Amino acid sequence: MKKLCFGTFATILKICMAKRVTQKQLCGTMLLSIAPTYDIRSDDGTVSDLILGKKNLSPVVTDAAPDVDARDISVFFKEKVLPMLDSNKNSLIVLALKDIIASDDTIEPETIVEKVNNMTKEDIVSCNSFVLEDFLAGIFLYTVLNVENRNCENSVREITDEYIQSFETQKKSIKFITTYNNFSMEAANEVAIDARALVLLAETGGRCQKCGRILGIKKEGNDINYAKIVRLSETDDIILCVDCEREIRNLSEEDKLALLSDKHDLEILVKARDATSRHEIEKQIEQVLREVDLMDVTADTQLKMEPIKVENKITEKRLKERVLFDVRRFYEGVNDTLDRLAGENKLNVDRFAKSIKRMYEDASESQISQSAIYNLLVETLFEKTGRKYREACEIIISYFVQRCEVFDEITK
Repeated sequence: MKKLCFGTFATILKICMAKRVTQKQLCGTMLLSIAPTYDIRSDDGTVSDLILGKKNLSPVVTDAAPDVDARDISVFFKEKVLPMLDSNKNSLIVLALKDIIASDDTIEPETIVEKVNNMTKEDIVSCNSFVLEDFLAGIFLYTVLNVENRNCENSVREITDEYIQSFETQKKSIKFITTYNNFSMEAANEVAIDARALVLLAETGGRCQKCGRILGIKKEGNDINYAKIVRLSETDDIILCVDCEREIRNLSEEDKLALLSDKHDLEILVKARDATSRHEIEKQIEQVLREVDLMDVTADTQLKMEPIKVENKITEKRLKERVLFDVRRFYEGVNDTLDRLAGENKLNVDRFAKSIKRMYEDASESQISQSAIYNLLVETLFEKTGRKYREACEIIISYFVQRCEVFDEITK
């Protein structure tokens, strides 16, 4: 029988955590939300026993739990725990927890399981729209306050990668909202259509997937220029303008398949964007961008050698020309600027370079094109530095292509 306990809860999150996050970091961080002085992030044995359901949580945690403010735990989860999770798997986490809660016969339908909003088992099972940090923090508190974790090994063993992946086809049934406000869980489900539209609009950049017209979500009045959700298959929705929604009924199967292919490409790009957006960029980078934006190009500032690294890394002709243009004109100037700021202790260049490299590695895992990766890195840097100096952002990413942080050399 599936059972909700700290071990099963933590195991679900462990399977769905982001790369480079360890189970010690994840488990230890969650417990710090209740007991700030109880730090087990370096204690392999304790963390392992807790996640495997072999031992109970420390009294340091369980004794402090009744006095914590559930809202504070939610804020902590939003700031500290959610960034440790793979955002592409958030829906899988919710679906797995819903399934375990529904299957746990020790929990009565009217039992409050989500402690932040006082959602009962019945509420959770019937709901498909959630504030993620509230949902996770509330269930976490329930496992700490109400469930013995010892002797839960058998329940934990049921939580496998295959179990989590079994919910893949149901992912789109889960919607995430920012607040429940003062309305009921039933009302939360009623806004699901708007939440779904927002997700689809985020994928397309706020435009009709077919014609590119800018869209909004209908509130009142006529439908012109408002988003319409269209189901292309059992698992795939797309967002269209009203005109294209009418026309799609007469589209050939080939055209529908093309839209479906575009839809899948957009989903991959969104996953890559989510992955790169997790990384922090130092505030001092804006000074670098400002100086690059003002940089004069003279014979003295141009690269004296042929940028072979770029030649050996990029296969797309137009992207190669674009990066080569930037590198030849600006590489030396950018390099001198970074060296000078590092010498003045105004910038940690190694940390900046590592952030760019991690962003590239995360983006490349989505197997999107080189130009898509390049544009994504530029856009991420642009967003994280106050949406200033876009051209300078392009020059910086080109600089890191030549410097080796972005793109791998092509094996001949």
